[in-house]
Amino acid sequence: MPPVESDDGLGRGPRLVVLILGLALVVHSALVALWLAPSSPLRDVVGERRLASYVDPYFQQGDDTAGIGANRVDESLQVSALVRSSADEKPTITEWFDVTEVDVQSTLGQLGPSRAHQAARRLAVSLNAAMFAMNGPQREILSGVTVDQKMPEVLGELNRAGRDPNAVAQLGSVDEMARQYASLWIGARLSDQEVVRVRYRVGRRDAPSEADRDVALASVPFDWFVVGWRFPYRGTPDARAAFDDFVGAADG
Repeated sequence: MPPVESDDGLGRGPRLVVLILGLALVVHSALVALWLAPSSPLRDVVGERRLASYVDPYFQQGDDTAGIGANRVDESLQVSALVRSSADEKPTITEWFDVTEVDVQSTLGQLGPSRAHQAARRLAVSLNAAMFAMNGPQREILSGVTVDQKMPEVLGELNRAGRDPNAVAQLGSVDEMARQYASLWIGARLSDQEVVRVRYRVGRRDAPSEADRDVALASVPFDWFVVGWRFPYRGTPDARAAFDDFVGAADG
């Protein structure tokens, strides 16, 4: 008697592979989120060294990125929001806030910046790696994301529009962290206003070569990749308080 196939058309082998990949993505996302999170009992149980040994390979700069003394690539994470001062006011769109530049300016002269001041650039590096591996139609899908769409649906659409599932999986593993980071950061930055929607974009630009020493890095344009409007992440009171202190210190 031939084996009975499931209603989804997948045999037992393919279904097992999909299940394993799904579980791996969940575990990966949880570990990266724990690495970026503030200190907590759970983080202490897992251990700083274990988290660093797992996460660092994903965020370390490769041969095409800017390292100490190399400075060939500059990467940026910027956030924007739809905000209003009162419920009866029409929301307005803010400017793009360069989170990575704020971090750079607030840590000038520090030999060992805190992990919090490295989170935005680490997110930018990982997101850019995924974006550059995607094609034009996939990037258009991301720029047109709306609050009515669930991210798993978006990831499915991205997979149908491209041929690199690894790039889609990498984006999926860090997108929610980017949304949460953008929401908490801009909520602290504009604490006197209600954040109605939030979005983020990441960019990369090549530093001038040694032959073009007269060209300033600031004059080189970024290649930007936008992820469209999303509902803001409210976070816990502790998370909001941490970002209030973090962003307040950067502004100061």
